[in-house]
Amino acid sequence: MPAGGAGRTRRRIGIVDVAAAAGVSRQTVSNVLNGREAYYSAATFENVTDAMRRLGYQPNRAAQTLRSRRTMQIGYHIFGEQLDRAQGFTLHFLLSLIKAGAEVNHQVLVFTHHREDPLGVFEDLVARHAVDAVILSESGVEDERARFLADNHIPFACFGRLAPDLPQHWVDVDNVTGMGTIVDMLVVEGHRRFAYLGADGDQYWKTERLDGFTRRLAHHRVRLPKTSVFRGPDQGVRRRARQLLTGKNPPSAIVTGSDAVAAVVTGVAHSLGLKVGADVAITGFDGGGVALATDPTLTSARIPVERISHELVTRCLRQVERGHDDDPGLLLPTELVRGGSA
Repeated sequence: MPAGGAGRTRRRIGIVDVAAAAGVSRQTVSNVLNGREAYYSAATFENVTDAMRRLGYQPNRAAQTLRSRRTMQIGYHIFGEQLDRAQGFTLHFLLSLIKAGAEVNHQVLVFTHHREDPLGVFEDLVARHAVDAVILSESGVEDERARFLADNHIPFACFGRLAPDLPQHWVDVDNVTGMGTIVDMLVVEGHRRFAYLGADGDQYWKTERLDGFTRRLAHHRVRLPKTSVFRGPDQGVRRRARQLLTGKNPPSAIVTGSDAVAAVVTGVAHSLGLKVGADVAITGFDGGGVALATDPTLTSARIPVERISHELVTRCLRQVERGHDDDPGLLLPTELVRGGSA
């Protein structure tokens, strides 16, 4: 055997090492690993997970699963259309969710469904006990996925509101107030000629953002012509943006329902030789990677994706540990992020 330590196998870092580095008991580390939130504070959680990162601790997932009869996996259902669009916000949320799961030693299993049988994949997951809980997004208020999970007593949490007769295991953002904050900022800066462009679809958050926009303009007694409001597919948004910006009385500010739409409108403005932020103000709603990728960067209402992910994972694991709970849904504020576009 070679002299010195060159031939020695490095000792595996264990739970005792993490406990010593964090200055807590072995049981506290175990509670954090297994998501037993009732037994530790937020400060302790941060302390323990920081120690894990510093030491490079890799928990024995197989042993944990055998002891707890849990898979240590959280399912995340995504619609095929979300994958097809590959939107910046969708990817941002997915990455944040994976990170939130990893912080409590859970993997996120991403899955979609067969178009002709949307609930079949859920029935299969339940039958195989493939996951401990499920996270849903792009929810409708009357969401058949949430109803199936509730009826089968499967822990779940939802990014988006649910009908009152369903368990209120949801986290969402205040779209109306977030849009109102954007309007307030633009009015203070002197804008009086507005337009609104958004994506098509009957999802409630799209309606809420438009409602927040129109209500706040009415509050400021700013007139909004019907022709200045449009929701449709990208090509339709491009055509309407071009019509608005080349018309006789073009808007000085175009408010959009998402960063993706704002990026489309920004491209149209550039093609017309307009300077975004000077000749026309353009705002988005999401505040993710798309907002940073445009030139100039977008002024947007930022959705707190990291906090939403943490809350969803926490709500799932709380149900896994304690069973069904009657906690109300959680509505979170957005944050106005200023870029160069407005």
